Amino acid sequence: MGLDRLGVEGRTGRLSVLRTSGHRPGVPLVLIHPINSAAVVWTDVAARLDRPVVALDLRGHGDSGLTGPFTVEEGYVPDVLAVLDSLGVNEVHLAGGSLGGTICVALAALYPRRVLSVTTFGSTLGTGVPAEAIGAMVSELEAGGTAAYFAGLVPDIVGREHRESAHLKEVMAEAVGTRPEAVVAEILYGAFGADIRHLAGKVATSTIPVLAVAGDEDPTCPPSMSRELAETTGGIAKVLDGTGHLPMLEEPGQVADLLRTHIARAEGEAS
Repeated sequence: MGLDRLGVEGRTGRLSVLRTSGHRPGVPLVLIHPINSAAVVWTDVAARLDRPVVALDLRGHGDSGLTGPFTVEEGYVPDVLAVLDSLGVNEVHLAGGSLGGTICVALAALYPRRVLSVTTFGSTLGTGVPAEAIGAMVSELEAGGTAAYFAGLVPDIVGREHRESAHLKEVMAEAVGTRPEAVVAEILYGAFGADIRHLAGKVATSTIPVLAVAGDEDPTCPPSMSRELAETTGGIAKVLDGTGHLPMLEEPGQVADLLRTHIARAEGEAS
């Protein structure tokens, strides 16, 4: 399955989008990447799916514009909506990694008629990381630069068996890019300061099925955070053994299987 890149005008600038080429039947699946990565992290997963797939670079990431705000409700949710509206897509399945999953839940809460299912991978309703800890991350980022900071970070957040994966490191290096440290700092503050608990309960009162997946070796958003997300949204929690914070790169086959099964169940229940 090939992916074509196109540009969409968002509220604050250009949004870069990867979309499956050719005609594919079915409701599209929109994939939202973790912060400080890009749509390219979903390439291996998309290749294993047989429905239309759309993966965007959120503002401040990949080939998209660098203008904020870098927040869930004021920035990233409008980015996803701009892509859907530009492509003429009314209903979608949503899946996201890390903050991408948080964005999916927020979008489902705010626009339930447009969402048929949500799948999250290593996501949370809010990390609770204090501002001082975020400031320490930013200081380390500014000292070493964007590329070096994330090159050192990635092996610490994936499962032990994946830490030496050349492919994973190569894709993440491309996804991280060489964005200005000031932009990345804003993104870090926005992401680790995010909390959507005030929205998540709305999903539980809808008919949108939620699957919250976590790697048992994820130090950033451990399984307890996915369990809270599942309980609050009325969803199901699942743990992937031997997997860390980037399951779409660590275990793309398992991720594709989970998506395929969850979407089929959601469409079966809706019919």
